[in-house]
Amino acid sequence: MRSGSDASTERYRRFVADTMAKRIPLIIKNTEEGCDAEAAGRLQAIGRAVAADAPMVVDLSYWPFEGWEEMPAKVNGKRISDAPFFDFEFWLYFRILEAVRFGETRFDPFRAIKHRELDRHLSWADEAIGRTTTLTQGLNLSLDANAHDLSQLGGPSASHDVGREELQIEPLSVSRLNLVTDNFGGEFVADLVLAIVAAEAGTEVVIHVKQVPMFVSDTTADDVTILFDRIDKTSPFGARLQAATERGGIRFATHAFWSAPKFFDRMPVAELGRGDVLTVVKGDLNFRRLIGDVSVPVDTPFQSLATLPAAPVLSLRSIKSYCLAGMTDWPAKLSKTKFPMDGSIVAVQRVPVRDAATVSAESSSDAVSPLRRALRWLRSEV
Repeated sequence: MRSGSDASTERYRRFVADTMAKRIPLIIKNTEEGCDAEAAGRLQAIGRAVAADAPMVVDLSYWPFEGWEEMPAKVNGKRISDAPFFDFEFWLYFRILEAVRFGETRFDPFRAIKHRELDRHLSWADEAIGRTTTLTQGLNLSLDANAHDLSQLGGPSASHDVGREELQIEPLSVSRLNLVTDNFGGEFVADLVLAIVAAEAGTEVVIHVKQVPMFVSDTTADDVTILFDRIDKTSPFGARLQAATERGGIRFATHAFWSAPKFFDRMPVAELGRGDVLTVVKGDLNFRRLIGDVSVPVDTPFQSLATLPAAPVLSLRSIKSYCLAGMTDWPAKLSKTKFPMDGSIVAVQRVPVRDAATVSAESSSDAVSPLRRALRWLRSEV
């Protein structure tokens, strides 16, 4: 994690301390739901390891998914407080999935949480698709649905918009729309409404989902299968979705990269297609991956960062972390250093590729974060 100022470092530190104190223990505890006693015991052991600031270990012997090959060298033998928070998070979810033997059983420990209100979301889909007729309306619907995710402790405390005018996009200017998804449930249903509207306007739509269930609410290929089984094919939403997929207007794709602990400077560009492509990347964690998980002043130009995506993207997210940059506009009367990180700020940004004329600094993925200071601060505050 690269930090650009004392205020940015403090923002990162406080976010990490709060997350370690509140969210992480709750995520581990909630994951025990539906697990057998043996898996629950292994999950509890993870909680004790986090509390003890124990050395991390990643053993890929029984991990069949690509993209994780560099992870052991990054974390093995390193205490949690010595690791960048990005690496810690991926280690945590790896350990959770290892605890339930996901590599062998494909048991998604978050499925019960993700699917708890799926029928309600599908009922809402009929109303949403009835009032969504343009690409811009679909993009706005998809953006607004990102305000909540199941790994958060609560909802937004306020409402601020940044960059929403970027969603005024002429449909004829887009031949292919890539949707790199974030949360399952209401947000994914909103993404499907956007996809239907775009496909019916003649745009090729590819929806990219994860192979591996990460970060509690992320959408996986298995989630998509279950959703299609639950849809009422005679409903307005179900009928239009089925028609669009059957004629090939909407396709679903999964690639190991989307679940892997890598930044988007290594994203699989070949998966995105050619021509007049619009790649929409959803969510805060994906934004962190876009720009190297930095904590810098919010108006830091994108081109000054060490990491940028390998293809230009349109980021849609509600801000739920310390990671911001490239802000040329900011809500009036809202602090640029002590802003809410609970989804209150809804942001749209075009994130560019690296300008060839820009000299890149060393990769921020190799930087050591101030997580140790964050944990020390946490312990002193408790």
